[in-house]
Amino acid sequence: MLGGILVTLVTAVLAIIFIQSLKGRYPFINTNLLTGLYFFHLFLSLVYYLYAIVEGSDSMAYYQKVLIDYRGDTWADFYGTSTTFIEFLGYPFIRFMNFSYEAIMSLFSFFGFIGFLYFYIFFKENLRYKHQLFGFDLLTLIFFLPNLHFWSASFGKGSVIFLAFGIFFYGISRMRSRIIPLLIGGILIYHVRPHIMLIVVVSGAIGFIFSTRGVSTGWRVAFLFGAAVAFFFIYQDVLTLIGIDEDTVVSQGFDLSHRATELTKATSGFDIASYSLPEQMFAFLYRPLFYDAPGMLGIIVSFENVFYLLVTLQFFFTRGGIQYLFRGTAITKTAFLSFFTVALALAQISGNLGLAMRQKSQVMILFLFVFVCFLDERKHLMARRIKARKMQMERMRVAAARTSAEII
Repeated sequence: MLGGILVTLVTAVLAIIFIQSLKGRYPFINTNLLTGLYFFHLFLSLVYYLYAIVEGSDSMAYYQKVLIDYRGDTWADFYGTSTTFIEFLGYPFIRFMNFSYEAIMSLFSFFGFIGFLYFYIFFKENLRYKHQLFGFDLLTLIFFLPNLHFWSASFGKGSVIFLAFGIFFYGISRMRSRIIPLLIGGILIYHVRPHIMLIVVVSGAIGFIFSTRGVSTGWRVAFLFGAAVAFFFIYQDVLTLIGIDEDTVVSQGFDLSHRATELTKATSGFDIASYSLPEQMFAFLYRPLFYDAPGMLGIIVSFENVFYLLVTLQFFFTRGGIQYLFRGTAITKTAFLSFFTVALALAQISGNLGLAMRQKSQVMILFLFVFVCFLDERKHLMARRIKARKMQMERMRVAAARTSAEII
């Protein structure tokens, strides 16, 4: 316990220093908001810790496996993808620095918070205006959604992949000067979830192929070449991880029914295999909705899901929303395609509400980014129309004044 408190104090100081250093590089950063965001994240990491003690958590299994040398006697024995990689990351802290369970939880919660910082910069760099929803600042609402913090505040995949996504999209936002963050984010995503990295690579390639806004031809070609190389190297690993022979992919597709059946074996499970694909997507993105909430946590998440549902309805039923998916920038297209295809894949295997709540937090922020960018473009177009109208009225006024002068 004392180790956890010490690590929390050290990472709190590091978080404040990091926020202040970012302010020097990015003047648009709101340090008060990010400081408040850190303490909100810290609070929910404590809530998750208490939840893990009562309900149990994968983080405990990861910690115990490292302690007992479950995969071998050396650090290298723990290297791999998926669950193994989380144990690999935690190994030096647990075995070399004698981190307690509380200490490693605090450290990985800090990793999750760094992901929020990179996502915040990513949002702010691609927005020109402030936006409100229900009378509140929309960006503040998005970054204080509790489910995003709850599942990215522990020793597990959630914190690492949230950090990875944040770094990756921070890199893709200014690709010319951020190749290293782009590569680091991509490598982390691959090691945590290789199949998700495959989806992101394909989504990015499609986004850059079908967009000319804000991306030069040279950088489009460079990104597509890099995507092709990444696809070549990780394709076979993804098939091996999922357990699918290459020869059967085209003929049989990705049969996820068995995996879905296994994941329904939980107190919060429902038979997702019997749902149609649209029902699976809806359940993954917007359930629980009060009536099927598994306990107090489910009720809290239900409020958040209502927010997601209202945002989705506003996006698709506002004039120009669907068209924006086609005319947006390469970044917004990549974000939406990554969100949609990852959600499509995860929806078919998230056989219980607890798993859906946890996995959804990885990608929902990408859709929220697309939504805010859509509002930003609408406001920008409206501002341009108002400016053009004022200029036209000014020209008319000047023309009228000249006519009057000529008459006189």
